[in-house]
Amino acid sequence: MVSVSKPIPYQEIVDKLSKGERLAIVSCNSCANYCRTGGRKAMASMSSSLAADGFNVVASEIVRKACILTDLEAVELPEDVDAVLMMACVSGCRAANKLFQGKRVVASNVTLGIGYYESSKKGSILVSPYPGFSSEVGKVFPGCGDDEGALSSTGGGTE
Repeated sequence: MVSVSKPIPYQEIVDKLSKGERLAIVSCNSCANYCRTGGRKAMASMSSSLAADGFNVVASEIVRKACILTDLEAVELPEDVDAVLMMACVSGCRAANKLFQGKRVVASNVTLGIGYYESSKKGSILVSPYPGFSSEVGKVFPGCGDDEGALSSTGGGTE
């Protein structure tokens, strides 16, 4: 099972941040990594982009699974961090809100639902969508193009 996510557009993320804040990035190395919305590479790219745009990124931490509190508890953030950018699914973000009290948690991803990882497609395939994402069933995340879903029109799921 994979929590399938796609990135929130970069401009929407930076609109939720302030250049005066001390920002930490916490990135899930599990489901979000499979969707390329988290993991080391996505975190490094996000950190570089934010720093280039004048944001004060003071810490970047990778976590095995952001939705597992014991994994997230191992993350050591500087005390004076104002905001935490979570590169994780909605469950990881909710866990961060519980754990990082007193710090603003900002999500970088939208969670579409549950799926599975298919290595031949190099992405996660949505099979059980959350409300509002039924049209995404069968697509590979990260996407491979509008017309290149993982499931054929006869092999897809139903709503």
